[in-house]
Amino acid sequence: MNFKSNKLSTTLTALSLITASVFTVSAAHAATQNEVQVTAVDFEGLDDNLYGAKYIRYLDEVSGNSGAYLINPYLQRVSSLSGGYANLDGIDVFNLGSTFYLDDTWMLAIEGAHGKFDDEFVDEEYTNVDLKVGFNLSREWQIGAGLMYQRRSYDFNNDEERFSESENETSPLVFTRYTTVGNTGTGWDFTAQYIADDVDVLSGSARYFFSPGLSVQGSYSYTNAPEGFDNLKTAAVALDYWFNDQFSVSASYETDIDSDIDSDVASLTASYRF
Repeated sequence: MNFKSNKLSTTLTALSLITASVFTVSAAHAATQNEVQVTAVDFEGLDDNLYGAKYIRYLDEVSGNSGAYLINPYLQRVSSLSGGYANLDGIDVFNLGSTFYLDDTWMLAIEGAHGKFDDEFVDEEYTNVDLKVGFNLSREWQIGAGLMYQRRSYDFNNDEERFSESENETSPLVFTRYTTVGNTGTGWDFTAQYIADDVDVLSGSARYFFSPGLSVQGSYSYTNAPEGFDNLKTAAVALDYWFNDQFSVSASYETDIDSDIDSDVASLTASYRF
């Protein structure tokens, strides 16, 4: 990855530092119900970067008086609605999501994404929908299950022939989350998920909060590919820093393990709650 030629990363870093200096001054913790995120992602081997933006509306106030700023919506069981848009080299991706905490015991989460790509020869569309139902065994431990639905459609036209194809599949999944983060904002946050399919996927992460505003995460994903294909193993690290309970910057880096393919991914995100 040529970081020297990546003007996007340099520009966003500068903007983040400038914006941070504006928001660092805070007389008191804010109770917020809105969040805006902007993201830039650099894929190794691609000339273009992904740009994205997301808006989250919390259905109740998220308090910054205690806990860890990043995961306070989860710790405080605050329901939310979200919507976003991203673009990568002409590929438009729209997403909608919602998370509802029915009480201190149950959680219902739905995430959907729709992408569309058109060029001279191929028109492609895809839709992904994740449905999860979680149950809190305790304040610290959540378990759950759900379904992942995927649909792809293709229209080919090469001036000599035109034809269409489509495919869809539904895969069951199970997940769990365990956090030791309390009112002081320090501790661990562990997650794990397994998707059962022709291509099984097992993923997990561990994040440690040094303070309410500073955390580091390590994650790992293993994809059991069909016969004839190499299994995919990826590892990632992420750093998340909140200048106060409203403004944050995070960076992550992901790479394939035991692969000769150049597919590293670097991302930078800035978020603001108000």
